[in-house]
Amino acid sequence: MTTLALQSLLWCVLIGAAALLVPVQQARARRVVALTGIWGLWIVPWLPAMPLGSSGAELGKIAAVVSGEKTAWMGFAAVVWLLGSLVVLMKIALEARKLAQWVREAELAPPFSFSGLEVRFSREVDGPCLAGFRSPCVLLPHAAAHWPAAELQAALRHEMQHARQHDGLHRLCAAVLRALFWWNPALHALCGIYEAESEVCCDLAATESEVTRRDYGEMLLAHATAAPARGLVLAFARRAGLRARITRLLSTRRDSGGICCARWLTALALLCGAGMLVAALRVPESDEDAALEMEARLRLEANAFPGS
Repeated sequence: MTTLALQSLLWCVLIGAAALLVPVQQARARRVVALTGIWGLWIVPWLPAMPLGSSGAELGKIAAVVSGEKTAWMGFAAVVWLLGSLVVLMKIALEARKLAQWVREAELAPPFSFSGLEVRFSREVDGPCLAGFRSPCVLLPHAAAHWPAAELQAALRHEMQHARQHDGLHRLCAAVLRALFWWNPALHALCGIYEAESEVCCDLAATESEVTRRDYGEMLLAHATAAPARGLVLAFARRAGLRARITRLLSTRRDSGGICCARWLTALALLCGAGMLVAALRVPESDEDAALEMEARLRLEANAFPGS
């Protein structure tokens, strides 16, 4: 358990730093790096041990010291971890049930679909949102029937881009991981990076035709809602983080070629190093395991032909 906890923390810190180092104008690349960290966290516990010589051994020793009196606190920590995960998973299940009820009770909106994506009117939402991951559906407030055509088309293009990016599935994966590693602040930060970059990608897709970026920014402000940050609902304009979205949308700042190259090289180095360091990290779960590991290492490093 200690090994998994430290592996997940180290992995999320390194991948999150790599995502932030990608040039800010490349939202799609940032999103891909963050998704690599989120989906890669399912693989981290199964990575084979990679001996990195003295560096790996020292890393394990430091982790063992940080973990403190493992035998005294291991059972208590495991119970707290499990209970916390169960509470959050139950919350996600209730949210999924409520969301399915919203979709069932919503009314089909003419012309019933947008580029193959089903559109419905619902009394439960204050603004456009995408629900579901297997067969996503756009939920609109009834007031959307009176919106200008350009605004409605921009909102639907935004949600359509979410569907094309399979953000419903990715958000579900992130929500489950947040439940399993609820205590990990680096994971919450990594999921926040992914969500922010996904919104920017959808904003850019929505402004590729009739609506200008400035008009689209005003539209976001006009339809901003105080909807809670639900893990399974992709809201169009949530007040939290809206200022950063509009700033990114209207920004004309571009890094120089040298700065972009340096940022990319550093991000790639972090991505390559993350897997190696996490695979090398192994913390003995008990004093007996530590003794056996030390004995095995001494036997491997011993000279088979002393005096020769």
